Amino acid sequence: MTDIIFVASCNVDLISYVDKMPVIGETLMGKEFKIGFGGKGANKAIACSRLGSNCSVISKLGDDIFGKNYLENLKKNNINTEKVFITNKAATGVAPICVDKNGDNSIIVILGANLLLSPEDIETCEESIKNSRILVTNLEIPIETVIKSLEIAKKHKITTILNFAPASVDQLNEKLFINTDYLILNEIEIEQLSKLEIKSNNDVKMASFSILENHHIKLGLIVTLGEKGVFFVNAKDKSCFHVPCQKVKVVDTSGAGDAFVGAFVHYLNQTDSIKLVIEKASAYAGLTVQSHGTQSSYPTIAEINEKLKL
Repeated sequence: MTDIIFVASCNVDLISYVDKMPVIGETLMGKEFKIGFGGKGANKAIACSRLGSNCSVISKLGDDIFGKNYLENLKKNNINTEKVFITNKAATGVAPICVDKNGDNSIIVILGANLLLSPEDIETCEESIKNSRILVTNLEIPIETVIKSLEIAKKHKITTILNFAPASVDQLNEKLFINTDYLILNEIEIEQLSKLEIKSNNDVKMASFSILENHHIKLGLIVTLGEKGVFFVNAKDKSCFHVPCQKVKVVDTSGAGDAFVGAFVHYLNQTDSIKLVIEKASAYAGLTVQSHGTQSSYPTIAEINEKLKL
């Protein structure tokens, strides 16, 4: 039995480090290049597993060297890969990433095999989902696949978490929300979903209320605001709170949002205190931005206990 299932995207990161982001038509000399493992779904699973959770991934990889390497990466991180599908109809997803000297990044994602993960694939995984405690998914896989995952999970009374990333308002479907317990967004995503401009914490509050009024989220909405912390609204009584983040030296923000979600899920499986869960997840994400890379920046439980005493 797996505690937490991630219906996940898997991408290979192609990372370039530069002093500044190029503008249109500009050629820049980079400082360093690295190949790493990423994908918003798999990143979350890696973070969660490194904290000690029992995790499985449902995903689709290409029948290529990137796919083979990725499968081994999941196994090395103690993730159950029985439901990782392999296809020869598309290449494994890739993500060219540019990181500047301030640690800010821009990302282009070519989803490849991720787009072939189908609702029918998810149906074959129903028994695994039924025997889990939490299901986590996001929008780097087809919308209909996300919907099917959430439907099956709620059919079996499994806690569901939807990370609305990357924002996909063009394909918005209310079925994304009616089976979602917790919706997690960042500052850009909440603007796009609410259609409201965010300039202050009060704007975040108003945008959150707007989303909860227009979409049927079951338990709560979490908004990650980078260095400005995390905002939570209870979907039932509209009570809310803000958790400030710790001040750290930022080296690379790649994958920090995914690290937050992975840690959030891990701690949610351990305690009923949503504020404590968010505080711990925020602290974990704060550690990841202090070194280069995506999954490579995610600390293990031993490192967490040493640095943060979580």
